[in-house]
Amino acid sequence: MNQDVVFVVDPLDGLDPALDTSIGLMHAAQARGARVWATEMLLLEAVDGRARCLATPVRLAPSTPTRGCRWTVPDPWYTAGEPMRIWLDEVAAVFVRTEPPLDEAFVTATLVLDLVEPTRTALVNAPAGLRACSEHLLPLHFPDLGPATVVTADPATVRAFVAEHRVVVAKPVDGFAGRGVLRLDRHDPNLASLVEIVTGAGSRAAVLQPYLREVTAGNKRLFVLDGEPVGAVHRFPVDGDFRIGNPATEAPVTDRDREICARLAPTLRRHGIHLAGLDVIGRHLIEVNVTSVGGLRKVDALLGWTLCADVVDRALDGSFLAPSRPVLERTPA
Repeated sequence: MNQDVVFVVDPLDGLDPALDTSIGLMHAAQARGARVWATEMLLLEAVDGRARCLATPVRLAPSTPTRGCRWTVPDPWYTAGEPMRIWLDEVAAVFVRTEPPLDEAFVTATLVLDLVEPTRTALVNAPAGLRACSEHLLPLHFPDLGPATVVTADPATVRAFVAEHRVVVAKPVDGFAGRGVLRLDRHDPNLASLVEIVTGAGSRAAVLQPYLREVTAGNKRLFVLDGEPVGAVHRFPVDGDFRIGNPATEAPVTDRDREICARLAPTLRRHGIHLAGLDVIGRHLIEVNVTSVGGLRKVDALLGWTLCADVVDRALDGSFLAPSRPVLERTPA
């Protein structure tokens, strides 16, 4: 059985091997005897209807859990072989792990990855699903699961939403990891300037939601495989910053969490989203992370879990392959 696994990632030297989930997945693949390859979005190619890439074989040095969410890693933490062009329909799995934004390069790369046959190669996550499932906007299809939400580029709409809800969280539509997230308070003398920043003076849309005070009890990250919750952790605002920090403690998976997962599961499965991270505050679904779902390596270190290994196991045992399509017989004329 082919045991090549390709990771489409940002440049390796820019990743943090002590924390990054992509590195944890690579370690898990290597531990299972797979050959690990690293490539980037701009190194994907389409040739005569097939997808290939210029990929670098990677061998990772051993790492062990250390304090909190981190892993100890040597320097250098990997060795690389000579890059080679490989056909992606001949490997066992392709993990698409680049960070947003979903710009032209990202969209082009996912269209190339659409050429990979998902009944033969596990795609985590499916490229068409990455285009279809916006992390911040997918919850809008389930308005009863989340807080009041407005997506707008109109400064007047932003000001009206802040006036109604008093304190609001504003975030870029294509943002991630808390970058560019602002807290808007109707009494803040800087509000007018903040609204200009959030909307680019009316040139780009932002996602607006009321500030939920339940966040003091934790922002819950639910790890979801093929629509089913497999674990959860609490994360809390860091000192001097209202945004969320690293995983801190294990969190229970509640009946409400299972209800949210059950509602989303058909959509996630239909779009080939095998791995997702749902952010929940109180009873409210906030985000559905699908592009480069993080936190798994951190949680494995913090709690001794095996989330990275569990994901790789499913990719290699065929669980993430699309069902084979029946061949239709032609009726003789």
